[in-house]
Amino acid sequence: MISQDFLSEIAAEHGVSKSELEVLSLATAGQSTAAIAQSLGISGDAVRKRLSEVYQKFQIPGRGPVKLTKLQQLLIERYQAYLETQAALNKSGTPTSPPNSGRQHPRVEWGAAPDISVFYGRFEELNTLEQWILEEHCRLVALLGIAGIGKTALSVKLAKQLQDRFQFTIWRSLRHAPLLNNLLADWLHFLSDSPTLSLAEGTSQRISQLLDRLRECRCLLILDDVSAILQSEKLAGHYQSEYEGYSELFSRLGEEPHQSCLIVSSREKPGEIAFLEGETLPVRSLKLEGLQDGARQILQAKGLAGERTWKYLIELYRGNPLALKMVSTTVKELFDGNVSEFLKYETLLVGDIAYLLDQQFKRLSNLEKEAIYHLTLEGEPVSLASLRQAISSPLSHSELIEVLKSLERRSLIETVKSQTKAGSAVLFTLQPLVMKHIKESHLPADLKQK
Repeated sequence: MISQDFLSEIAAEHGVSKSELEVLSLATAGQSTAAIAQSLGISGDAVRKRLSEVYQKFQIPGRGPVKLTKLQQLLIERYQAYLETQAALNKSGTPTSPPNSGRQHPRVEWGAAPDISVFYGRFEELNTLEQWILEEHCRLVALLGIAGIGKTALSVKLAKQLQDRFQFTIWRSLRHAPLLNNLLADWLHFLSDSPTLSLAEGTSQRISQLLDRLRECRCLLILDDVSAILQSEKLAGHYQSEYEGYSELFSRLGEEPHQSCLIVSSREKPGEIAFLEGETLPVRSLKLEGLQDGARQILQAKGLAGERTWKYLIELYRGNPLALKMVSTTVKELFDGNVSEFLKYETLLVGDIAYLLDQQFKRLSNLEKEAIYHLTLEGEPVSLASLRQAISSPLSHSELIEVLKSLERRSLIETVKSQTKAGSAVLFTLQPLVMKHIKESHLPADLKQK
């Protein structure tokens, strides 16, 4: 049970009024809307209105009863983190103060972060990221990978795992492409204890204000879906015309000293991160590969049979969580959950992931598309020289390498090491899911006839 003192303090942090807190206290204790209305002598509509205000102030997404569940989960996690902190302080002999005598626990703002109460695998990635951030003090970390691979879920899981080690944690999505000055204003108001904070006018000056705060306090900032502000029809990593300021943000947060960390997730790697990153440097990137044990958990949760063939299904979809959930639903509905029966038809389902792949394909430059077409036609891993011969556009080896580097930064191609008589060689190919989608939806008619 969450203590009333703790609930009052966290409610005050989020601007919850006294009347809203009364409703919140009874709702988190498990009382129904009717019981709360009777207890407080108000109407059911008034109860729902006050709860709606509370959800907005805590930035709880969703609809209906699930919003209360999400809020309860958030409060429990924060309370557990607070109790663990207090227990550690008591054990060390450090005097503690009651919960309402000042802020004793982190401030957290989740924005539109998705619910990750069901999360599969990624233990190794979580351990690696925790080490980078807490032990090696990385200032900028990028989570990269193809559509559906689980970047967003991992960013939320990581932030929840680390939130008690930071004074402030704030999760934001760039899906709707907010202008940088607006994002900086949002961050600075959240990170400031002053309601009358004076914001600088210029972007560079606001980034400087942010860096001052990141030096004063230990903050964890998360930006999801950075690819939404990157330019289409160019090689990977370039910004749309109104969003070049993000380049300065990432560069300065990666280069200038501070005690905080910015985590970004993206389908393609921003140019600054590619330039600044290194194995022993404070800027790192982690490219997410497919799930292994976590993939089996997805199939198990979906109630599929034919466990001996799961390994082949997982490999076919490269362990992509979204793709596996999609195909599992089809196998369950049409094949009574029997994976072996489904595999007899030797087909790949693109389904719900097609929209995300379309988005990624539309971002490609013409040269990238041409390379993708020929990798699709080949169907097998090919060498750089063979690919250069197949492409109709006159390209030097260096130009083709730039194209392949861009496709790799978009997580669209795979490299395969091959042994030949002349020694080892690197070959290039596409993931089966990408190859099938390109062949069915984007391959030009004249190439299909070849």
